[in-house]
Amino acid sequence: MGKKLLILGDSIMKGVMYNSGRGRYTLYNDRWFIESAHENGVDISKHCRMGATVEFGLGSLSCIDRDSTVLLEFGGNDSNFDWSVIAAAPKDEHDPFTPPEQFRSMYKKLVNSIRELGARPVCLNLIPIDASAFFNWIAKKADGSKVLEWLGDENMLYRWHEYYSRTVDETARETGSQLIDLRSRLLLDRCYCSMICEDGLHPNEKGHELIRRLLLPELVRG
Repeated sequence: MGKKLLILGDSIMKGVMYNSGRGRYTLYNDRWFIESAHENGVDISKHCRMGATVEFGLGSLSCIDRDSTVLLEFGGNDSNFDWSVIAAAPKDEHDPFTPPEQFRSMYKKLVNSIRELGARPVCLNLIPIDASAFFNWIAKKADGSKVLEWLGDENMLYRWHEYYSRTVDETARETGSQLIDLRSRLLLDRCYCSMICEDGLHPNEKGHELIRRLLLPELVRG
């Protein structure tokens, strides 16, 4: 009997990418990834949703089987903001969709709940963003000058995202859970920005392929 792996996460592991030519989001076909894992004794299922936060993970505990492995991929949407609200009031304080301490406590609760169900949690830290491209994407839908007034500088987008990734790292260490550190390997790739879609957030086809090629041996070995 092969190892059962549930991927619980958001649009990154769902395989979402933005097709600029068609002006809409599409899905990466990761059939080879699923089949390759199966050939190595790992049966993969996915419960991922675009826009999902750690709250979605906590609401998905009924999907988890005993003696399975659960790969957690959350934090990107948790760290995001309602940019139209910020643009309308750039001098006010604004919270992300999941404030930092709430994210920390909910993520830890999710990890511990999975373990209590007799499954094994594995944490995946955040896939890097292209802050400049993301800011340009935000500015298409909200007043960029007002958003920038609130941010201070474009790179604050990257720093905020980095903070949430570090929280995942720290939670894995504190709970004694396996951490798959894809972020470090992707940060060292000089061509990484060419693997990100126009929105600055989602990997393109090349990016998704690289992520899965890096992830596969970790899942098979783990």
